[in-house]
Amino acid sequence: MTQDDRIEQLKSLVSLFSKNIAQYKGSGYDEANTRTDFIDKLFTLLDWDVANNKGSSEVYREVVREDKVSINGSKKAPDYSFRFGGVRKFFVEAKKPSVNIKDSAEPAYQVRRYAYTAGLRLSIITNFAEFAVYDTRIKPNMDDKASVARIFYCSFDEYEKHFDFLYKTFTAEAIRKGDFDRYTEENKNKKGTSEVDTELLALIEDWRMDFAKNIAKNNPNLSIYDLNTVVQRIIDRIVFIRIAEDRGIEDYELLLTVTKTKDIYEKLIQIFAKANLKYNAGLFAYEKWIDKVSIDDKILENIIVNLYYPKCPYEFSVLPIEILGSIYERFLGKTIKFRGVRGVGNDVAARTAIIEEKPEVKKAGGVYYTPQYIVDYIVQNTVGEKIKNKTPEEISKITICDPACGSGSFLVGAYQYLLNYHLDYYTKEKNIQSALKKEKVYETYQSSKSAANNRSYKLTIEEKQRILTNSIFGVDIDSQAVEVTKLSLYLKLLENEGIEAKEHGQLFKHSDFTLLPSLENNIKCGNSLIGTDFYEQLSLDLNDEDRIKVNCFDWEKDGFPAIFESGGFDVVIGNPPYVNGKALVELFPRERNYLTASVKYKCLHQKWDLYIAFIEKSFNLLHNKGYFSMIIPYPFLNQNYGSLMRNYILDNHNIISILDLSGKKVFKDAVVTNIVLTVQKESITDKIKINKINTIENTVYTTHILEKKSLFQMGKDSTIWDIGNETKITINNKNCILLGDICFISIGMVLNADEKLAKGKFVKKDLISTKKTPIHIKKYLEAKFMGRYIIEKTLYLEWNTKRVPAKIRRPTFPELYENPKILINKLGVLKATIDKSKIYCDQTIRVAVLWKHLKNVHNNSISKYLN
Repeated sequence: MTQDDRIEQLKSLVSLFSKNIAQYKGSGYDEANTRTDFIDKLFTLLDWDVANNKGSSEVYREVVREDKVSINGSKKAPDYSFRFGGVRKFFVEAKKPSVNIKDSAEPAYQVRRYAYTAGLRLSIITNFAEFAVYDTRIKPNMDDKASVARIFYCSFDEYEKHFDFLYKTFTAEAIRKGDFDRYTEENKNKKGTSEVDTELLALIEDWRMDFAKNIAKNNPNLSIYDLNTVVQRIIDRIVFIRIAEDRGIEDYELLLTVTKTKDIYEKLIQIFAKANLKYNAGLFAYEKWIDKVSIDDKILENIIVNLYYPKCPYEFSVLPIEILGSIYERFLGKTIKFRGVRGVGNDVAARTAIIEEKPEVKKAGGVYYTPQYIVDYIVQNTVGEKIKNKTPEEISKITICDPACGSGSFLVGAYQYLLNYHLDYYTKEKNIQSALKKEKVYETYQSSKSAANNRSYKLTIEEKQRILTNSIFGVDIDSQAVEVTKLSLYLKLLENEGIEAKEHGQLFKHSDFTLLPSLENNIKCGNSLIGTDFYEQLSLDLNDEDRIKVNCFDWEKDGFPAIFESGGFDVVIGNPPYVNGKALVELFPRERNYLTASVKYKCLHQKWDLYIAFIEKSFNLLHNKGYFSMIIPYPFLNQNYGSLMRNYILDNHNIISILDLSGKKVFKDAVVTNIVLTVQKESITDKIKINKINTIENTVYTTHILEKKSLFQMGKDSTIWDIGNETKITINNKNCILLGDICFISIGMVLNADEKLAKGKFVKKDLISTKKTPIHIKKYLEAKFMGRYIIEKTLYLEWNTKRVPAKIRRPTFPELYENPKILINKLGVLKATIDKSKIYCDQTIRVAVLWKHLKNVHNNSISKYLN
């Protein structure tokens, strides 16, 4: 269809509506007719396959139309979900023409809640008479006017005038070309904009703080380990049931009803007991000591009441499990501690619960959740390759593992990929009748009345359970992380289920049917790197607390014996912990000594980073021909500590691809740059794909293919991997001037953030400010705020010449910073810029200043600051 044809059809549609506008705006004309007569046709003119005339599989259907039964008069899903490549891009909420979209706050609040919770950038509300677009990154509030966060509005008689804009912005082609994303960025309302995961994280962290303080006060004999356990368990249970309510699996307001009585926790325990019978998966398992915990009613009431419409800005029926995972990943980076000591007798005033960042997280500079596009890339290039062209029976023997699973993001991603593959396989024309007969899939309620090409199918609960328990495995040292991974997988299993599944008899097929399978044999708690020989090797006599901390784990005996009898896992994926050599010595000296001395680890070299050990362990876990892929720091390619591992991979395995992420900040606020390394075990070839990320759409495209020998660059260490373009300029035997011949080069200053150095007097945060103040007068830079040729952000440093030496170590002479200079980042991929604005900088940056600018600085003074 040409653009002229589209406009002519649009004119006819508008004319029809205009002629009969009184009828359409009357009370007898409902939303269902509005959708069929006008809204479906409008979006068809925008090239969306609303009726699925292409016959796309369920996984890749462009438009998902919801006809779900509302709960207590409140709908639990938007009317349309528009998808590109199976990924939701925006919602459309439909109303009947009699609804005033321009001025009515309730419809706007509704669509904003849907899209904000789903993590979508924008969404649309229309009754055809009116068309409004909202920036849904702005957190909705029940008191907002209809105009809040609205970035476009027009009436039906303006469609022709705005059609070019609508077509270039909201079509699938516009999404593919990046125009949709560009529009959302151009119209981003920075005031009030916030990501749903950040807001939900803050909410859940508030819960943890409230629970921790109250439970610690009321239950003075609880250990810190038990306090962390019970707080996590209660939060997980509330989150699960609240999501199940909005999805129709549980009765709506089940939790809310208990807040209207006394002894709320006792009533919750009764709900948890019923849930245990229904789900039978460990999440609600009876533990007497947890049920005996005392919690004040007002704490529970405040938390639960604010989880419901209209006070709650979230619609849990559309909350992606991936967003929940990103919340929990950061949540797990902190832990509950006691401040003070336990009092005598009933005196507990000396002890209170606080929340602190875990030491290893603090050293690493925070917790960084892996973005979904990285998870998708890794899963597609490992799981996708392993199951390609296989039948469900063949796939049932394939096992996937994340040895540091955290909140479970990679396992959830792998599970989703398997679900999509199976649904696509079963719903092919040649397979569908057999799949229906064997109860692998069922036909949805609305599709049973539809034409064949618009019929919709879902995997049965039992098939989802089978896929999960057969193929998904993980380990984490943190018991709370293990529980969160299980929670994430359970919620993914129940995603898109609810009332419709009840109507089809999917949720309760027979008396002994439970919704969730046990994952006790799939997700294990233990130290992936350290076996039970740890105690014997180092002749250690550890107390119970130390044993819990080390948490030794035997993969083959206590972990997954059946899998290792078959040779190991078929796929190992993840984002391993990054803990550098210095931090390992400080935080885990016994564990580091064990790993370095162990015959099981042969590639741990010099001041190795913890992720190196995880790479080596992953290869040991893999079956022959198995796939490995992890996101790791870019310095793996060129730092000496990684040389043994690089050589081992080159000599023994096939490097399938290296995804170069050096030009993109994967983890917000992190200094580290990254690569994704994908390797197949014991299958050596000479060709390597070097990929890059398209920064607009976060999609991957291949830039070039390297011969394996081309990884090496000329230099002292021939094992350094150079993944630059194949066309290189080699400088040999040229007359070159070294930078060091004309410049004094030094790292920047070291601030006394370490208590041992500061002797308790100063910490780094006291010296730095985001704004200039009477004492913070010097511009200050850290490497994470530096790009190629640019300085993205400056801080301000306290500068008092009388007190500086006590606070700052080498080099502090102003001439190094206040002259024109070259700044070169010391971490990750090379980035450099010229500065003439007298910026001071820290030790993550190298400073190169011409010797002539230091002529007034005595060499002894320079030497003093370099010692």
